[in-house]
Amino acid sequence: MISTPLVRDVFLIGGGHSHVLLIRRWAMRPLPGVRLTLISSDSQTPYSGMLPGLVAGHYSVEDIHVDLRVLCSWAGVRFVEDTVVGLDLDARQVHMSGRPSMSFDVLSLDTGSTPDLSVDGASEHCTPVKPVYNFSTRWTSIVSRINTTNSDSVTIGVVGSGAGGFELITAMRHALPAGSAKCLWFLRGELPLRGRPPKVGKLALASARKQGIEVVTGFDVVKVGEGELRAADGRQFDVDEILWCTAAIGPGWVKHAGFDLDKRGFVSTNAHLQSVSHPFVFATGDIGTQVETPSAKAGVFAVRQAPVLYENIRRHLLNQSLKTYSPQKDFLSLMATGGKRAIASRGSIVIEADWVWRWKDHIDRTFMRQFVDLPAMKETLPAQLPSALQDKDTVAASDNPMRCRGCGAKVSSRVLDRVLASLNVMASKDVVSGHKQASDTAIVTLPTTTLVQSVDHLNALVDDPYLLGRIAAVHALSDVVTVAATPHSAQVIVSLPEASEEIIERDLQQLMIGLVEALNEEGCVLVGGHTTLGAELSIGVVINATQAEPQPDMSEESENLFTADDVLVITQGLGTGTLFAGLMQQNAQGADIRLAIDAMQMSNQPAAQLLRQHGAYAMTDITGFGLLGHADRMLRGLQSDAGMQITLNDVPLLSGAKSLANQKVRSSLWQSNSRILEQVTVAQDVDLNHLSLLCDPQTSGGLLAIVPAQHQDSIVAELQALGYSDAAVIGSVNASGGYLVI
Repeated sequence: MISTPLVRDVFLIGGGHSHVLLIRRWAMRPLPGVRLTLISSDSQTPYSGMLPGLVAGHYSVEDIHVDLRVLCSWAGVRFVEDTVVGLDLDARQVHMSGRPSMSFDVLSLDTGSTPDLSVDGASEHCTPVKPVYNFSTRWTSIVSRINTTNSDSVTIGVVGSGAGGFELITAMRHALPAGSAKCLWFLRGELPLRGRPPKVGKLALASARKQGIEVVTGFDVVKVGEGELRAADGRQFDVDEILWCTAAIGPGWVKHAGFDLDKRGFVSTNAHLQSVSHPFVFATGDIGTQVETPSAKAGVFAVRQAPVLYENIRRHLLNQSLKTYSPQKDFLSLMATGGKRAIASRGSIVIEADWVWRWKDHIDRTFMRQFVDLPAMKETLPAQLPSALQDKDTVAASDNPMRCRGCGAKVSSRVLDRVLASLNVMASKDVVSGHKQASDTAIVTLPTTTLVQSVDHLNALVDDPYLLGRIAAVHALSDVVTVAATPHSAQVIVSLPEASEEIIERDLQQLMIGLVEALNEEGCVLVGGHTTLGAELSIGVVINATQAEPQPDMSEESENLFTADDVLVITQGLGTGTLFAGLMQQNAQGADIRLAIDAMQMSNQPAAQLLRQHGAYAMTDITGFGLLGHADRMLRGLQSDAGMQITLNDVPLLSGAKSLANQKVRSSLWQSNSRILEQVTVAQDVDLNHLSLLCDPQTSGGLLAIVPAQHQDSIVAELQALGYSDAAVIGSVNASGGYLVI
């Protein structure tokens, strides 16, 4: 089947309300040839309307967060978890803190706002409520400090007269025992909630005081010190914890990007949600301000902007006229008052009641349910590329159904030359002809006649080419580090999905930067490779390594290779196969996937060196055949009667893996891997779902080694000090035969 070639990249920065709703719509009706990429600092994004309920204790963290990684996986949207630090609008590039810059064609911003900490001392001594995406973590830290304080009571102050300040102070008052915390609410004016009918402010003020909150009015903060607030009129309050919930401003990187901005640093937009200075950029939610029809910075507007944003991005790409977004002049406001009670207001109607909270709770839970109960996606045939998206550089599969195979499917020489020229490949005196020459043959001079070579190939486990390049390099290098070889050079084979030449270059460059970074970190020089176009992104890596002296064949050694109860040590947790199978089924947690991706990028070289220093008899990396499969191959390679005993509860697991295994989630390779269990005696009390993880295929997994029993404690301690936090002794080996799991 020939897929529709990619010709445009649309980037969404921020996991705000508009973007999560847009992604859901896009999944149901994508635009052929267009790739959506979401960039977010965190894989969990909160629904701001439920944040006070979390603080009050009515909701769990899971209740109020959308799992962006799971949503994107379901929708076929690429997800990049990183923090944006800048934009180059001329080059159309996004700069991030932890990875190479990425190029786009159309951009949408929905990042919310940042706190205005311009008051003297505010940035040093306050906890800002915004950005809200990680406020739950900051609130947990505050509660921990309160619970561990030596004082009988602490004073908590919230600075901010708006709805956010009111809901936060009442939620905290409800959550914290009256005897352990005193709550103060600091208002600049005499009445909170300016811009709304006075009745709303009066009701909020009465509600706060009724709950025992001390309301300090007319308090214009001019200085914040450690544990103190000072007003313009000289009044001063001692406050142990200060939460800052005042009017916010636009992020700093937006200010420096070159946009036309409003006076508070938000992107000025027209009636179509486009930047007035850069029409290929859209901005919604708090970060955008419509010049002609400005509205309040409230989540209700971001929600209602979503369908217009979705439609206008499509129309912009198709060169069609755009829809107008007209913000309503009045809207329904539902503010929680701490307990399960809320204030409803619209126009002159203002009501406070328990049933209002139940109404709000129903609305909020219904909104969140659409990101949990994701419908099954149907397989669809590739659609025709819209004519507006075709140009001379487009690789239009629909125009060429008999696309060339063989060398006719290679990436063009001009793309390849540009990418190779941009790479920061480490220098090596041994390389006579390498990536710079880009010839068909790499020539290296080896300092020894003992060559160790390994080859690995990966389909795209992750949809981010940069991460795939890093993981593929670490995965391939793991084979040679287990045999006391020093990595020397590498060659690569890359298959890229059909796309426009511009997108092919973007993806190839990201993939190669990730690959070269990881190779350079291991002292391994890239010397050449090959590229081709295919159905999906994949990468193969050949590693050349050297040994100063050939290693002995352990199978020819003495039959008494093992001493009694020498132990099996593992360096990393298991579960990547199960976790990514769970992600495909929308059962995994995005935060767990991020931890698995971090583990897959962790080099095994330091661990291998340490294990050898402590007299490891043998070691293997744990990859596609799972722990038991690779342990079996390692033992059979040592002596025919070798046996082992593994204690299942001692085997470390990646976060979330056991939960998914209990839900019967299995990798597609698990069925084949599990045949090893026919050779294993399993104790009756072993949980079979838990046991399944010993057959779970790993990508870029850790090491398994046989080490002398007398060194096991120091080995594990030193491995953990090196950063292998899951390192553990999981069992023992013997020369009497048989495999046992207890």
